[in-house]
Amino acid sequence: MGASHSAPTPDVDDVQSLDQLPSARTATGEDFDFKSTRNKVTLVVNVASACGLTTKNYADFASLQDRFGDDLVILAFPCNQFLFQESGSSKSICAFAQKRGFKGTVFEKCKVNGKAASHVFRWLKRAQRVRRVQWNFGKFLVDRKGRVRGYFSPHTRPMEFEDAIKALLDEPVDADAS
Repeated sequence: MGASHSAPTPDVDDVQSLDQLPSARTATGEDFDFKSTRNKVTLVVNVASACGLTTKNYADFASLQDRFGDDLVILAFPCNQFLFQESGSSKSICAFAQKRGFKGTVFEKCKVNGKAASHVFRWLKRAQRVRRVQWNFGKFLVDRKGRVRGYFSPHTRPMEFEDAIKALLDEPVDADAS
């Protein structure tokens, strides 16, 4: 809840790809450099521990991570905007995710809608022309070039778009991007 929520969010109007975004703070307090997503297929999702969709989504995340390994990056952004279903501390959120086999990166709690929305979600929504994230577990699929290629509603399970992930993974790696 501290200073990170009151600080102004970075401007993303000129950002063209995920790897150009300014860094974001992980739940462990580190700055995450989005350049690390270059040449990776990335799934960005807002998560909540106390949601009815939690168990199935985390199970699917674990299955996808087991199947695709390091070629698929999953970035989880805890959000407490929807019926206060993510009220835990960063430490408890990380423990919750790890207990469910999550191997991706968990970020600090953020807002995904409204004026105080995280710069990451402001950019994702603009890039995909999504007005607002509907609920917990709204999922943005990003290709190897950092372009948003799809938004999947909270009620769409990750395994339901496994073929879309596979298709993006089958696209060639950009040899010029490093």
